[in-house]
Parts: sequence; C-alpha cells; structure tokens
Amino acid sequence: MRDGDFRVRGKEISRIEGLSDAVFGFAITLLAISLEVPKTSHEVLHALRGVGSFAITFLILFNMWRMQFTYFRRYGIEDTKVVVLTAILLFVLLVFIYPLKFIMSTLWTTFLAKTFLPDPSFHRSDVLPLSDINPLFTAFGFGFAAVFLVFSAMYRHAYKLREELQLDEVEIFDTLEFIRASTIVSFIGLGIGVTYAIGMIVPSVADASAIGGTVVVFVVFALLMRMRRTRKRRREVVKERMRAGAEA
Repeated sequence: MRDGDFRVRGKEISRIEGLSDAVFGFAITLLAISLEVPKTSHEVLHALRGVGSFAITFLILFNMWRMQFTYFRRYGIEDTKVVVLTAILLFVLLVFIYPLKFIMSTLWTTFLAKTFLPDPSFHRSDVLPLSDINPLFTAFGFGFAAVFLVFSAMYRHAYKLREELQLDEVEIFDTLEFIRASTIVSFIGLGIGVTYAIGMIVPSVADASAIGGTVVVFVVFALLMRMRRTRKRRREVVKERMRAGAEA
C-alpha cells in the first residue's frame, strides 16, 4: 500500500497513536465556540460570532493532527524515542491550546469590532490589557515553536532509520523537506516568542521588539514559500533519477 509516492509502513493504529487521537479530540473540544448549550437566540447569535476564530484554531490543530497521522502511516515507528517525543508533543499541545484559543478569539473579535459586526459588550482593554500582551504572545510563540521542533525531531529520527525502513530516494527527499519546513516554521514561533519576551523584560523597547518580531515572521514565511515553490521541481528531478536507475 502506498500514500502517493510514499510506502505505507504503519497499517495498524498503535496504542500511542490512539492516545494521541484522544488528546487531539479533547483539545478540539476545548476549542469549541461554547462549552454550554445556548438557552436563548441572543446567546446563539453571540456564540456564532466566534465561528471565525474557531475555524482558524481548528485548522491549525487539524493540521498538527494530520502531520502526526502521516508520520505514523509513512514510517510506522513505535520505539521509545517516538513514544517520548509523542508524549512531549501532547503535553505541549495541551499547554499551548489556551493561549492559541484566547489570542485567536481576541484578534477575531477585534477584527469584527473594527469592521461590520461590533460587540457592545467587548472591550479589548478589559479582555486583553496592554500589560498582558507580551506574556501571552511569548507563551504562544514558544508553544508554537515547541510543537514544530518536536515534529522536526520525529522526522529526524525517521531519517536516521532510513536504511532500516528502506526509504527510497523520493521518500528520503520528502523526509528531509519536512525536516527543513518544520524547522523553519519553528523559527517563526521562536521569532514571536523571543521578540515579545524582550518587550516583556524591557518595556521601553516593547513596540520596537514587536515590529522586529513581525519582520522576522514575514521573512521566515517568505523563505518557506520560496522553498515550497522549488520543492516540486526538485522532487521531479529525484523521481526521474530514481526511474532512470530502475530502468538501467
């Protein structure tokens, strides 16, 4: 069985993967628009205001789950290192989920307030005082970085076992590309965390550090997009080389 150009090695759901699915499901529950059933139409309409922020956070979390799912399908590794890394990933995820939900909800509500659907009961200065911005974004940035650093470590482990797993050239290429991409994404989180941490420690440079962090995020994101554009072309070269070698 193959997943595109990748041979499927993990065909059965392991206990560690089952635990991961349960934790991701619990985290999605924590993201819910409202944990209580609305009792009036006003409460329903108020809850629906959070659909946008829920969609964003859900997609982020779903993408993380998909990356882990793909890892287990492609490599089928269940050794001690993978178990430890998975435990770290789930721990970070459960710590990271509240800053993620709060920041996205606040940004989305602020966006609505500045556009066409203001909420008279929402005052950003009450919900998110200026003194709390730096600590919250520091936690968000470091949590985001930690998640992708764990993914990078998991794929590095698979790469070290490439001979045992009998990875072909395309599979090795895809593994190395994911390591590079996840490492770059982790730098986005580190850029956010470090710059806001500087602003928290030295309040006088808080604005400058926030601007610097934004610049870092855009530079790293541009680098990631450039890698994505060139990846397909380089991958085709690897496939052609592997095909030529098989025909020789």
